[in-house]
Amino acid sequence: MMLPIVGILFLLTIVIGMPVAFGMGFATSTFMLFVEGMEPTILARRFYSSLGSFPLLAIPLFTMLGILADRAHMLPRMVVWLQMVLGRSRGGMAYLNVLQSLVFAGAGGTAVSDIASTGRVQIQLMVRAGYPVLYSAALTAATAVIGPIIPPSLAMIIYAMSVGNVSVGALFIAAIVPGLLFTAGFLVMTWYTTKKHNYGKVLERPLPRELIKQTIAVLPLLFLPVVIVGGIVGGIFTTTESAGIGVVYTLIIGFLSKPGLRWRDIYDSVLYSAIISSVVGMLLATGSIIAWLFAFDGVTQTLADFLTSVTDSPTVFLLLVMLALLALGMVMDAVPIMVAIAPLLAPIAVQYGVPDVQFGLIFVISCMVGIVHPPVGVILFMTSSLVNVSVERLSLAILPFVIWLVLVVVLMIFIPQLTTWLPAALGF
Repeated sequence: MMLPIVGILFLLTIVIGMPVAFGMGFATSTFMLFVEGMEPTILARRFYSSLGSFPLLAIPLFTMLGILADRAHMLPRMVVWLQMVLGRSRGGMAYLNVLQSLVFAGAGGTAVSDIASTGRVQIQLMVRAGYPVLYSAALTAATAVIGPIIPPSLAMIIYAMSVGNVSVGALFIAAIVPGLLFTAGFLVMTWYTTKKHNYGKVLERPLPRELIKQTIAVLPLLFLPVVIVGGIVGGIFTTTESAGIGVVYTLIIGFLSKPGLRWRDIYDSVLYSAIISSVVGMLLATGSIIAWLFAFDGVTQTLADFLTSVTDSPTVFLLLVMLALLALGMVMDAVPIMVAIAPLLAPIAVQYGVPDVQFGLIFVISCMVGIVHPPVGVILFMTSSLVNVSVERLSLAILPFVIWLVLVVVLMIFIPQLTTWLPAALGF
């Protein structure tokens, strides 16, 4: 009874153009107040209690970190340095496209910010090196998925807050292996394409003095992920504290470098991070109400009983979850999926005996793959608008990269050790 009513109400709000967070809140509150006849105070308590969590501070802090790193010109310096290092090899600009997503993850953590901040520059560099615009755009869109996976990852934090019983640090560490697999696969694919079609140009060797100067300039950004992840792994500070330390570190580097940060940049970073965090906070609050309502009405247990009657195999269960998330990701953003669906499926995964870290990674990465999955992934639309190519053509060009992304997720399902051995080895 509950699921059809809430689902229909939510779909109606989407049709009329209501923001997702408000649509979720409207659907659940309408059901609770007018169908179940609950007291409004229950709704208010559930809403605010879900936001009273110290780890949630990591979201605005990591967002602020990425903006400050960009305003301090740390990210453009990294592009120039990678261009110097990789420019002497044919295909260097394609390798730069892949590797910058790996490096920039430490200063951003979202696919949208990756495309928005450096997407146009990456495509232009590849086109100047002789790559077709379509291939350049497809690679840029596909590599944007690496950012939300390699720590620090806002998606991992949001998932952990939605589910409530998963260590953010463990998710960070577990994501390293899949992230490196994505990167390695993309590098091999770009190497093969470059060799087969004779793409790419060999740039002039930079002067040793210029290379050394640029290397010194990018060392602070290269050291930033070491500070954040190393501190978490070493037990020196928590995930939220690491975000705060990362912000302070970026501020210091930004004010010491030239051209450095301005006070206006700090104001803008605080304002933008507050806007992003308010959206995420609203989604998490309404998502927690949905999760509570699922448990209250027995929806979670009903779904668990249905799934176990269909299959008792954890592998089949994970494959079904992956397919469902890939389909949802094509029409919805990853955050609403995580806050609404993850609390429903995570307890069922426990009944199947799936490790919480493995399920968390499969869930988050499947959502991320969905946003670049043809034909309606949100990243496809963003990238196509950068280069004025149709989404249909871009969908065909990105398909080989998407196949590799899905294949890695399948490997994570059949080989749990890909996600569990590193956290276990480091004591998580």
